[in-house]
Amino acid sequence: MGRRPGLFFVAAAVLVVACADRVPDQDLRILSAAPTARMSADILWKEYQADLVRADRAYQGKAIVVSGTATKIGTDAPGERYVLFGQSADRGVRANLLDESAADILSNVPDNRRFTLKCYGDGLHGDVLLKSCVRP
Repeated sequence: MGRRPGLFFVAAAVLVVACADRVPDQDLRILSAAPTARMSADILWKEYQADLVRADRAYQGKAIVVSGTATKIGTDAPGERYVLFGQSADRGVRANLLDESAADILSNVPDNRRFTLKCYGDGLHGDVLLKSCVRP
């Protein structure tokens, strides 16, 4: 009987770690993942500003297709492979690219034209963060 409370706490700790909402930086499953939503970067940004909890429930860890106009792009250096769909002077929807397709995407971002990426949602971290982004 004395061992059960300790076993309960171990099981509870394992369950908490297993349920953590962590999206890997590079996840090749995005290549075959079916998107759960399609929207503009503007709408995604507005949904996070209106109700963070609801938006996380809808998009955190899920494949989504996002369209918008790039206001800034990163370089092909590791950690700087991204496209920013700007929503204010210094914030927006940041799409971190999957390494395997980053060079192709960065070299083909159209000037002042909308384009589309498929990514995993990772919540609001200053910017609305998307990870493992590829062309759909």
